[in-house]
Amino acid sequence: MKLVEAESEGPVEGDDAVVTPPRPPHRGVSVSLVFTLSVLIGLVVTIYMVFPARHNVLAQRAIALHRDPPPWDLVALSPEALGAWTTGAIGKGAPVPAVAALGVSQFDVLERHAAAIRLQIGSDEVTYVVSHAGRITPQQQELHDGELRAVTWVHGAFVCVAVGPETSAATWIAALRH
Repeated sequence: MKLVEAESEGPVEGDDAVVTPPRPPHRGVSVSLVFTLSVLIGLVVTIYMVFPARHNVLAQRAIALHRDPPPWDLVALSPEALGAWTTGAIGKGAPVPAVAALGVSQFDVLERHAAAIRLQIGSDEVTYVVSHAGRITPQQQELHDGELRAVTWVHGAFVCVAVGPETSAATWIAALRH
């Protein structure tokens, strides 16, 4: 007695069996390789399109704060008071210029505390932002935005950004980089 499935298809009684040649082994490998590469390339492109670069977020925020200053938490601080306020705002050891501040404000960027300080250097108002450095921080970077220049540098465990007029950048950069 022979069992036959009702759904199965096969040669009709009396016909010869249909024989297909085996698939070449290289075809299976090439299809697998093309599929894997297309998935990987699609994943990388998707990551770069969905998640923006974060390497200059602090500098862009500093430029925005320079153009449109926030309401300052405190105004007209002496260099000693500025150092004390910065220690309380973002932590001990933060690099602070030894000049009086026109105004200070605390904010968060990328889940880290940061301090925005407006300074008068010569005849220019400069915005100085300091925060804890992230895991991957460029050693020095410059960003030009119209008539403004933003300079980013690392000082120990902190990242500093100074924003001021392009025309007098050499003066205020030299005064802030210590």
